[in-house]
Amino acid sequence: MLSNGQHDLYAERVKREQYFNMEHSHFHPYYEIYYLYSGKRRIFVNDTLYTLGRGDILLINKNILHRTTYLSDETHERFILNFSDQSLTPLYEKYSKQFILNCFALPFLSIQLNRREYIESLFQKLIYESNYSDPFSEDLINNYLQELIIFLIRYQKTNQQSQFATSITDEIIQNTAKYIRCHYNQPVTLEMAASQANMSATYFSRKFKNVTGFGFKEYLCKIRLTEASKLLLETNQSITEVAFSCGFSDSNYFGDVFRKLKGVSPLQYRKTREII
Repeated sequence: MLSNGQHDLYAERVKREQYFNMEHSHFHPYYEIYYLYSGKRRIFVNDTLYTLGRGDILLINKNILHRTTYLSDETHERFILNFSDQSLTPLYEKYSKQFILNCFALPFLSIQLNRREYIESLFQKLIYESNYSDPFSEDLINNYLQELIIFLIRYQKTNQQSQFATSITDEIIQNTAKYIRCHYNQPVTLEMAASQANMSATYFSRKFKNVTGFGFKEYLCKIRLTEASKLLLETNQSITEVAFSCGFSDSNYFGDVFRKLKGVSPLQYRKTREII
């Protein structure tokens, strides 16, 4: 669910207590912008680890697995914005969909101090209007969102930035996560992944959880379910074909874990493509 009230957008600013971890990893069929007002956070997206501090932004594409975990004993305050393709239609028509969505290919941005007041004022306007309802609020939301996206694209073009793993172990774990993501449709085992990292299975399991926030089996299953969700919405493959092509050896088990994660059966989820 992404809507504040009747709007096709969700905006929220929240201050969290010390040691707060996102209870469950997730993915969703809409875009997310994550901005940190204060504190430090570690966010694992797909197979890449990002460390965020004050003024940092992460752009998360739709249907991408992600999870946030704490990095220090500080409290943190963050803003998130969720929105759909429908919200970006005016920009797609003016610039092209590919041009607009290219911004998600460079997801990390550290906003310079002299630009934070500007972007934070946009966030506050989006929060206010998304919780308000009058004949003008929808137009204002669309205008603020378009202004934000154009600002981010321009900022990316003039402030090229990247992030790298903070330690050799982090880098090894990230590379192993990439291996898992590339081989999710094959019978990947903990021992195979540990071998890729040149670690014992026990040590690898502990380090993988520490760095990514995921247990090995949880990560593999979530990656498979993420890919299955895409196939359910984008193809006409049968449920069994989707299950097998995403690495599940039992379509009944696939149905059970899918329902547990999404709250609906694969068939019911497929029907949502008519309204997404």
